[in-house]
Amino acid sequence: MKQFIWALFAVAGTLVSASARETMTPITLTTDGEQQIEAQNWREVTGLPGQLPERWQFIETDLSSIWLLKNLDDPNLLGRISTQTLDEGIQLKDEVDSIADSFKFQSVDITRRTETYGDIDTEQLEVSTKDGEQDVAGIFVFMNYQNKIYTILLTSHSSINKLQQHRHQLMNNILVAKSAPSGA
Repeated sequence: MKQFIWALFAVAGTLVSASARETMTPITLTTDGEQQIEAQNWREVTGLPGQLPERWQFIETDLSSIWLLKNLDDPNLLGRISTQTLDEGIQLKDEVDSIADSFKFQSVDITRRTETYGDIDTEQLEVSTKDGEQDVAGIFVFMNYQNKIYTILLTSHSSINKLQQHRHQLMNNILVAKSAPSGA
């Protein structure tokens, strides 16, 4: 079962060809002048418009373009966000097709869908299987946002239905900008 989860993380790394390890370093950014500054919020670090929802922990890695997520209520629910620039001539749809094809000869159920969160269109793959009596599931969310390709992977030792609920909650928070409350 753990091999399947690690295989999902490996496939998520196909767009980013480096592995990442969790660090204990505070999340920092480098300015154009090569100065290190501490990140003030989610948007500064990831470039995504929303915010990380409550009960999720954001973990920096030793690579600046890969971040890990942990759900504080469910230790089996893990996430990974990576970003990269897509080479010219390569279409996001083709990359998603390639990843979907990599699961064809494995005993997994795979569903492909598109979803829109705010004004961001996503391509998604839902992958699930059983290890004995235990469900194992993963959801890939791919998007082209501000000239970068983002890959978000959620994995869990639960049913795909439970993972879908977490996906919608997470995506609606991190991909949809929330306006500040109005009033004086």
